[in-house]
Amino acid sequence: MSTEPGAPEPQDRTTKELANASFERLSPSVRIVWLASRVVFWLVIVVGLSIAHGVGALQGGWWQVWVFSPSLAWLIPPIHIALRLLSYAGWGYQLRQWDLLVRRGVLTREYIAIPLARIQQVSTSSSLFERLLGLTTLSVRTAGTRTARTRIPGLPSERATALRDVLSRKGHELAE
Repeated sequence: MSTEPGAPEPQDRTTKELANASFERLSPSVRIVWLASRVVFWLVIVVGLSIAHGVGALQGGWWQVWVFSPSLAWLIPPIHIALRLLSYAGWGYQLRQWDLLVRRGVLTREYIAIPLARIQQVSTSSSLFERLLGLTTLSVRTAGTRTARTRIPGLPSERATALRDVLSRKGHELAE
């Protein structure tokens, strides 16, 4: 049973077939953005706790052992940063005839098929770090699905703009 008028019958595709499919990758520069954002996050936490400790706002308690002693707790920030950097390997996308297939995840692989006919809005955005590296995040919003908003981070700006225009045009054509 077809989900879109004129769409070919869906084929049973195994996870192995999806894993071997050719996906376009994110820009390697996105890892710099991810690293910078995680480092800033942890610096704010450590500096904030140090200031609070210095002014006496946090007296006694478990947090002093956790923050100011050599313990396994100091492994959490580097692990948090490393996991984000490793997630790069799991990201990819494919623009197919009837949908946009987004792949993400390393430990748990997730595939999201976004039917082009259900696309309501396609937008691009760039943080300061992304702009400095010429990167853009593409956001796709669809009608009434669990994945109503799907993001593809770390695309080269020219590719993101071109993909935004193609998705918008194809979505409009298929919705008619």
